[in-house]
Formats: sequence, structure tokens, C-alpha cells
Amino acid sequence: MSQVYLGIDENTSLVYEGSPSCYGHAAWPSPFVSIACHIGPLSEWQRREYSPTLASAQWIFREDFFDPVARIRRGRLYKRSHAINPASWHVQRHPAFTSASRPAAPGAAFHGTDARGYESATLLTFASWVAPETILRNQRDAVLVLGSGDRSRAHSVLDIERLANGEELLTIRTRASLGTLPDLVDSMIPAEHRTLVLQQYEKAATAAYRETPESVVDRCREAAAAALNAARTLYQPEGKALDLTDLAAFFASEQFGSRGGRLILSNAARIIARLHSKGKSAEQVNHRSVAPTEADAECVLALLGTIYRDLGWSKA
Repeated sequence: MSQVYLGIDENTSLVYEGSPSCYGHAAWPSPFVSIACHIGPLSEWQRREYSPTLASAQWIFREDFFDPVARIRRGRLYKRSHAINPASWHVQRHPAFTSASRPAAPGAAFHGTDARGYESATLLTFASWVAPETILRNQRDAVLVLGSGDRSRAHSVLDIERLANGEELLTIRTRASLGTLPDLVDSMIPAEHRTLVLQQYEKAATAAYRETPESVVDRCREAAAAALNAARTLYQPEGKALDLTDLAAFFASEQFGSRGGRLILSNAARIIARLHSKGKSAEQVNHRSVAPTEADAECVLALLGTIYRDLGWSKA
């Protein structure tokens, strides 16, 4: 099976495609190209490792089709060539140039156009990606992460097709954001606990966009415990911090009224704690429960937002 190579001019961002021998022609109209940083299980995505520029990118995604309503993309994935990179190419004149030829690459074996009509160019070079068996066997768990750093977004891999030229055509869909938390009013949070509450809030809000469901549930549990422990000190200034299950019991106590306490806070905390326990291996073995799903993560985010609103700490 032959590979297709993609070459990108760093100066003009023009794209060429060709063979491993680096003879190529223009990809025209010029395709949309995104930096990609991971393909495989979401849990294996190393978020600290990213490529901020095309020159350092290890993967690129060439978009062939996009449906903004369904959030579905189709395109091809390329991996950075391990040979000399940028590489010297021989390319046909790009239609974007109005002059007879493009500027010659420094150090090229020839300048201008050769007898066959090829010009020299120095291009960042990427080879077409071939899906390994591990991804084909577990395709429903695979994600493709496009973008870089804070501007990265995970996409579910819906399908992988082999094209006649040997390339893999991927159909991907943007993973929906699990939810958003309400903005907090800092001044409403008890001063002694404000820093911790806001730190845990930020971690939970960030997790909603780029973490696994299990991690989202874990972050929300920590944020809920920080918020409710801060609120508890208004009634019990002394004493150690409680875990979420004990906090649920505290806010259900009779001291908050004859109707059984602040039931919204209590029940929200109890449900978050219960969903968090689903992620523990002992729980899965003893009770045959499954690890938290995206639906569980969305539920926990909504409950955390409810806690903030019921405490009167949110803007809306």
C-alpha cells in the first residue's frame, strides 16, 4: 500500500500532495488544515504535550467536509515524516502564483523549472496515517483531538474508511460540552474559604471541556465538598472538614427548619457522592456498576451548579 505525502510551505501556507519520493502537485483549492495532537482513547491524551505551531506539529488533519449543524467532519489524518523535515520537494507550479515560477528554495539542486516542469520547494512534510488494529478494534472509544493547548477539542471517531489511494478517511463528530457552570460572585463566598472554593470551581469548569467523564465527576465532587464545607462554617465555625456524604447529612438536619433541612443541597451532595463511587473498582466489582458515563458527568455538573445557586453564590 502506497502512502500519500502532504507538503506545506511555511511561508505561504500553500499545500501540496505527492508521493514518498517528494514529487507533487498543488492541493487546490487549498484545503483547511488543523493541528492534531492525539488519536486514540481519551484517557491516553497527554494534555500537557501540545504543538503550538505547524512547524512543531506531529499530526495534521486535512478537512474535506464539515456539517456545522451535525458537528460532523470528514477528512484525512497525516503524521509528521521522520525523515529530514522540512524536506526538499519537486512540485508543479502552484496556481496561486501569478508569475511563471515560485522562488527557488535555498540549496536546491536546481533553480527555476526543470525540463519536466517541476520546481524546487522546501516543505514541511507529513505522511498519510494508517489506522492501527488497536484503534479499529476499539473505534467507539477513540477520539481525535484537534487544535492545541487551551484551543484543543476532542472529536469522537465515528467511522474509518480506506480510500483507493491507501489513505484513511475519518468521519468525526465534535464531542458536546458536558455543560457550563454558573459564574460565581466572589464576594458572596466566605473569605476564609474563597480561594479553595474558586480553585475547585475552575478545575471542575475546565474538566467539563477536556476530561473523561470519571475525571469530571471527581472534579465536581471536590468542588461540591469545598463549597459545602465553606457554607457549613457559617453554622459550625469549629471542627474539621467533612466529606460529601457527611455534608449531605448535615444539610438535611433539623437545625435548618422543620421540613427536614436544606434538601436541595443535601440531595445534590448525596447524588454527586453516589455517582463518584461508581468510578471505584471495588464498587464495580461488588455491585456490578459501570464507570461514570457522559450522562453521569452532565448530571453532576448540573447538580454542582444547583449547589452554587442554592447557596446564593452565583450571578444567575
